[in-house]
Amino acid sequence: MDMSLQSAKPFWWDAAPREVETDATLPAQCDCLVVGAGYAGLTAALRLAEAGRDVVVCDAGPPGFGGSSRSGGMIGHGHRLSYGMLIKKYGQEKARALVLEGMASLEHIKDLIRSRGLNAELQEVGRLRGAWTAADYNQMGREADLLQRDFGLPVEVIAKADMHREIASDAYQGGLLFYSHGGMHPALYHQSLLAAARAAGARVFGYAPVTAIEPTPSGFRVTSSKGVIEARDVLLASNGYTSAPFTKQASALVPMPSFLIATQSISPNRVKALIPNGRMVVETREKHLYYRPSPDGTRIILGGRAALHPIPLEEARTRLQQELVALFPDLHDVAITHTWTGNIAMTRSDLPAIGQRDGIWYALGCNGSGVALMTYLGHKLALKVLGDKQGATAFDDIAFKPLPFYDGRPWFLPLMTYWFRARDVWRDHIAS
Repeated sequence: MDMSLQSAKPFWWDAAPREVETDATLPAQCDCLVVGAGYAGLTAALRLAEAGRDVVVCDAGPPGFGGSSRSGGMIGHGHRLSYGMLIKKYGQEKARALVLEGMASLEHIKDLIRSRGLNAELQEVGRLRGAWTAADYNQMGREADLLQRDFGLPVEVIAKADMHREIASDAYQGGLLFYSHGGMHPALYHQSLLAAARAAGARVFGYAPVTAIEPTPSGFRVTSSKGVIEARDVLLASNGYTSAPFTKQASALVPMPSFLIATQSISPNRVKALIPNGRMVVETREKHLYYRPSPDGTRIILGGRAALHPIPLEEARTRLQQELVALFPDLHDVAITHTWTGNIAMTRSDLPAIGQRDGIWYALGCNGSGVALMTYLGHKLALKVLGDKQGATAFDDIAFKPLPFYDGRPWFLPLMTYWFRARDVWRDHIAS
């Protein structure tokens, strides 16, 4: 399909368009200024406003323009690191606390959606992780044993011979099914969260990039394109879009693009034949494909590392469509109607960062698992600002260090693209 006929906007925006710019200007002062109107920023703003704080939120684009309305819309309990890897890195006790924190984030977002009646099209359908190699499958078995032993987590190891009950593809050597995971419509969820924050009294301004920040005796003076505002507390929740003037935080984050495509609308029966139980699906390859049925069950949405650096959307569409057809040859004649990209934010620890630096509060570093986790950390960050002991998390003592020879501009990402592609090729060679 010719790229000129495709939408460069995320598929999710069809149902939840972004706000247009207005001539609104910032007030002269507030109690709490939140920078970033994604999941973390809005959840923090909601909690703070309900606690009686005067809250203002600034976003560089329309609220939710970044990763919050661009993701695959999957929710789970995990982090980038498996439980087994966490044990090796941090020891049994700390690893257990980190996994419990992830499990709490999943329950938090489900409760938030239900208790407030948010329109998120929540689907508790489970998530399947496909093992690309036999070694990956064996590791999944060990991970499942640990998760069931220490947490009683509802997981199931699926042998290669049984994978067709979950997915009409022979690509994987087996899989691990997480029954408690699921999916949602990320942009509708964001839209509902935005409405809830505003209803609680938070004032949210889009198209208001922050250009300068300086300390004052009573807090901070912040300059944006919508005016200058003084705030007692500043909360940074810009994740993969963090930049100057927050250079210290940006130097500890690596923004990486994830690219996504959505197919044209096809028969729900055809989609169901490919993913019979409507699961969210991820895999163990370095290209990290993730895919799912659309919430209405009429499309397949697929994302992944078409590259770890910005590339033309047409090139990304071609690569991802090839991956889609390799997984599901039956889709060779199905057009791609949407191709888009959005940034995730990686940290040196592969875990999120939450705390305070130079007086600025922050919740950053989704590491590719942000829908539930960043919602939860926004809530926790607000509790910290309020002085509530319930704001403590297992992530509080995880180091949030800058990368060596890095100033927030990821010059090395093209090299990483070739490195990860080479790793997949090598793993395929070893497996064969």
